[in-house]
Amino acid sequence: MYNNYVYSKFLLSIVLIFYASSSFAFELNVEIDGDKVTGKIIYEGSNRKVNGWLGIPYAEPPIGNLRWRAPRDFKGFSGDFIADKLPNRCTQISNSYDTIIDNIEAGDIIGTEDCLYLNVYRPDNVDYSSEKLPVMFWIHGGGNTWGYSASNLTTPRELINKHNIIVVSVNYRLGPFGWLAVDGLNKNSDFKLDTSYNFGTLDLIKALEWVNKNIENFGGDKNNVTIFGESAGARNVMSLMISPQSKDLFHRAISQSGYLNSDTLELAINKTRAGSKEFISHSVKKTSPQITNAELTDFMSQTNKVAELLRSLSTKDVISFYRIREGVGGLIDVPNVIPDEIVIPKAGLYGAYKKGLAHDVPIIFGTNRDEHKLFMFDNPEFVKSKGFFFLEKIFRELDFRYVPKDSVYYQAYSKYMSMSWKIGGADDPANILSNFNTAKIFNFRFDWDEEPIFAGIDYSKYLGAAHGLEISFIFDTIDRESLLSNILYNDNNAESEQELANAMGKYWVNFAYSGDPNEGPYPDLVKWKNWTEKNQQYIVFDSSNDQGIAMRTNTDSGTSLLQDLSSEPITIKQKCTIVDRILINTTLSLDSVNEIYKNFLNGKCIK
Repeated sequence: MYNNYVYSKFLLSIVLIFYASSSFAFELNVEIDGDKVTGKIIYEGSNRKVNGWLGIPYAEPPIGNLRWRAPRDFKGFSGDFIADKLPNRCTQISNSYDTIIDNIEAGDIIGTEDCLYLNVYRPDNVDYSSEKLPVMFWIHGGGNTWGYSASNLTTPRELINKHNIIVVSVNYRLGPFGWLAVDGLNKNSDFKLDTSYNFGTLDLIKALEWVNKNIENFGGDKNNVTIFGESAGARNVMSLMISPQSKDLFHRAISQSGYLNSDTLELAINKTRAGSKEFISHSVKKTSPQITNAELTDFMSQTNKVAELLRSLSTKDVISFYRIREGVGGLIDVPNVIPDEIVIPKAGLYGAYKKGLAHDVPIIFGTNRDEHKLFMFDNPEFVKSKGFFFLEKIFRELDFRYVPKDSVYYQAYSKYMSMSWKIGGADDPANILSNFNTAKIFNFRFDWDEEPIFAGIDYSKYLGAAHGLEISFIFDTIDRESLLSNILYNDNNAESEQELANAMGKYWVNFAYSGDPNEGPYPDLVKWKNWTEKNQQYIVFDSSNDQGIAMRTNTDSGTSLLQDLSSEPITIKQKCTIVDRILINTTLSLDSVNEIYKNFLNGKCIK
């Protein structure tokens, strides 16, 4: 009897092991166009495992004759595909953030043109036969010249461990490979989208088409897709909002620190050291050093020859032409989001919004209170060396030596530059859409600023609620082990920081479910009232150690900004510098800009 019992238990164990392994295999296998695509477990959380399908191609590689063309449909796998490796980065110039995060030396050319891949993440313990999950489609930032879909900062391990959602993150062509205005470059193409200048935007649209076609195989709801992004990723969200090709491919949108500025076609062609005209001229002279000016003019008028030359250039030849912009973290200067009357309307981003061309979907706009401090706290225009020589030897990856040259000016510059970002990137587009769209609009400001004092520097004061710092709260990726944690996080505040991360994640997930951050799986949050032009209210995200999460009535405007700036205890020259910087990227007309210069400080800033 005992032997029979032992034998029965043994058989039962074998059956259970077989069942578990079969279930495991089922969870990681997905069929796409008849081929089996196998993912892997990327995280074992407290609630569940998180499965990931990494590096799935969504278009043919944009190389060779497909460089500077609209993305082409992926031709399919040659059999089963193992989706367990992170994708290539798109070609870019590395910067100091790469040095800190991935130990990559700044200033290197990294990545490859073969980069049109996406990643899919989902929980492993959902009955996908009966429930389709909302899809959140992440677009990384980086000035449209830098960034990566598979950053540790935005890999949604805890977000999916805690919430029933699917996250898709996507690469798209960057810099001159993603945006280039050369008239007639593809004039002989039978494919109309080839004549666009916005190849990076078209990549995002192609990725959304892939989601629409395939995400149900992963358990996602193709009729409930939320696009969200930060910085340039948010501006790409704004671009998708007005692109005719993206209509009906997404159903909600979130713009984190976005902006409505777009480069003009004239600038994209003729801008010094950044426009396509000088890029072509430089490339011709490099390959034919003896060419005369007359021969150069003749060559540049022959679009077929220009196209052949440009597609023959090496990746290095292309990207090394472009220079690093000052004061923006090592990003290169390349015009992008170019009005081409195909993907981006002739009126540009701001003009398209003003004409009521944006898709009528629920949207969240928001910015961080101290946006510009990210570009200031190690910028020699604003800071000087503190001379901690011994710390240089200990912490080579980070530079802790800098303190503001002028603390009052430092804070004033950040305040008004960041306020102008809020007005132009959140308040203005919210007001514009409220005049045209019926879907709800929401607005936020991220105010968390509880960094520690480290190496004698108070980072809560000099970094504060800087650009990009909300990302780790939304994705729940606060990292207390990295070198960056020394200047970003105070272990004494770990509990309140986690509370804030939990709440922000819940708002974003609610919005993905319903189009309203108050409705969905988490109904017991502080009520986030929607924004209208007549009732301008936004929510502040801060920890319980400070303001907490609370609604505020908007008082910011261009008029109040100028009035407050005029009374700041800084020099007239410093005030004029701030006004100049604000107006460089303004969407105001030239007449409006001239009027501001005329009236501000009685015309003292007029040059």
